[in-house]
Parts: sequence; structure tokens; C-alpha cells
Amino acid sequence: MNLSIGAFVFIAAFNPAHAVAADDASHGGDIQPWRAGAEIFVNNALFEADFGDLSGGAFETDDPGVDVNITKGAFTPGNWLRFQPVGKLLYWNGAQWSETIPNGERIDVTDALNRVISFSGSGVSETAGVIGEFSSGGDLHEHLSFKMLDAANTPNGTAGAYRIQFKLFESKANNDTSVSVASAPIAIVFNRGLTNESFETAVAAAGDLSENAVFSDGNGVLTIQSVKALGTRYQVKLQHLGGDKFQLIEAKQISAAE
Repeated sequence: MNLSIGAFVFIAAFNPAHAVAADDASHGGDIQPWRAGAEIFVNNALFEADFGDLSGGAFETDDPGVDVNITKGAFTPGNWLRFQPVGKLLYWNGAQWSETIPNGERIDVTDALNRVISFSGSGVSETAGVIGEFSSGGDLHEHLSFKMLDAANTPNGTAGAYRIQFKLFESKANNDTSVSVASAPIAIVFNRGLTNESFETAVAAAGDLSENAVFSDGNGVLTIQSVKALGTRYQVKLQHLGGDKFQLIEAKQISAAE
């Protein structure tokens, strides 16, 4: 089956940029990963959190949590679930997402080993954080600490929305080497003092920043993380044949019919 660029654009547009989303309309709740074969999938590509929540106060939160969906696929007992930071901290200035951070704010994430992984306007920590260890049943439910600090290293932050992004992967205990195919990038958008209406505008715009398709120059394979067809979602892979031609080489179901 050959697909032209036009056909590819149709496929990509058919599902907006939400990777492996079970419920595209909802960005609340926990991140729910599962493993199918050697690959990690998640219930959504975008999640919301609020630095003004009751438990954390104005500049700290432990949401969203991470809760494995063992019904869809458990992990290897004793292994660790990790997160690899991606990109930079972004700020919503009321009109667009920007890499310009008003007062040098950063978001620090404290992992299960009590290490701090930072997201700032200049980049992210290279260290991959640890979320937790899988139970004997391949399950895990943990909450990390997210804290906002300003350039003076004080819990503080300009009103607005802030976005971070990372990938999930699995490793053996006390080992940095991945033993799985990492998830598609996951974004968290944090509310810092915005009204609900203004924050939801920022969240909607953040959804357009997620990459749903990745092309590998090495093997010429185009991977589309989530395509909805006939009520069912698939991850599809297409081989570049040259010019504007692609051939479908794999279609893997990632959610049941909706």
C-alpha cells in the first residue's frame, strides 16, 4: 500500500497531536503508562497540574501522579520506571508559548532517589529521574514533587502557565540503560495563578506543540504515534520509498474501539 504525502497529511490530521491518548478530551488525572511488548504507551500526551492546589500551596505540587495500567500491560517486577527530560521549560505569555521565561523561573522535580532534575528556559538536566520500582505484579503508583523557583532560588513564580516535557522508559534497578522503547513525549502544563479560563486557553495551545509523528533518517521509517481509524487507535509505521511515497509496513492496535 503506497501513501503519498497528501495521504500522510490526512492521517496525521485525523488525530491531533496527542500520543496514544485514551481520552483526548481530558488532561487531568494521573499519567497511566503500560508496556506492550518492548514499548511503553501512555493514556495521554498532555496533563494539567496546579501550583495553587491545596496540598502543595502556591509553588509546589505532587500532581500528576504515575499509576501503571496493569490491565493493559504490566512491567518487569523489580525494574525501575524512569523519566528523561526533553526540550526546555516553556512559558505561556497570554498569547503564545515562549522560551523566554519572565524571571528566570525553573521547575525542579525531586525523584524517588531524592535527586533534583531541573527544567529551565536554558535547557533541562541530562540526568534521567527515577519514578519508582515496579512491584512483584509489575505495578507502580507514585507521586513526584514539582516545585517552582525564581532566579533567586526562592519558591516564587510569575503568573502564567509553564510546560515541561519528558519521556518514560524502563531500566533495571541501579542501572541507566533502557530495557524498553521509551514512550512518546509527555507534557505537563502547570497553572501558576491564572483563572481557569485563561489556563485552559494555554492548555489548548500546548496540545498543538506535541509531536505525533517522528521520522528516522537512519532507516527511513516514519512512526505516527496515534491514528484513529474506525473507532480504534493504532500506532503506524511507514517506510519512505523515495520522493513523496511511503509504504505502510506496520499497524499496531493501541486501544480498543471507542
